[in-house]
Amino acid sequence: MSWVKKPLIGIGILLVAAVIFAFVYRAVYSMEEASGFQVNTPSAELKLFIATQGSSFKDELVSRLVDSLKNESLYIRVDDITELAHTNVEDWTAMLIIHTWEYSRPPKVISDFVNNHDKLGHAVFFGTSGDGRFKMEGYNAISGASRKSRLGEFYDQILKKLKPLLDSTAVDQSH
Repeated sequence: MSWVKKPLIGIGILLVAAVIFAFVYRAVYSMEEASGFQVNTPSAELKLFIATQGSSFKDELVSRLVDSLKNESLYIRVDDITELAHTNVEDWTAMLIIHTWEYSRPPKVISDFVNNHDKLGHAVFFGTSGDGRFKMEGYNAISGASRKSRLGEFYDQILKKLKPLLDSTAVDQSH
């Protein structure tokens, strides 16, 4: 084999390994689509939109949050993050957006959402990542790793940020 072929074969093997790794990573860590549902009447004065992704951690977090807020005079709608593209931000008193960081950045639908709206002062972002350090800079954001042992802590942090938004009908929706 010539001296040129060996490095090319090595580079080819590395490229194939990288592609296989990317597919396996995506298959193992990709989020499922979240099931949408509503709680209380849409005619309520206060409205909370929760956009999330499907995972046992995120499902449990959303369930706890909805259970604690369902007896309030508050309409709650939960949908998959893909619905953000069809959501009028001005229809909501508060928004909670729960997503996983993918390859050190938010999913495209989240990036598109924040790029298309300059008034998101009533939105809270909760981003999960492997080490929990990535979050939406410049926004009302929380970050953490998807560890069930920390569900209570994240629940408390999210409620602490949501409650002031839901206690006032005069919401400042500026960024």
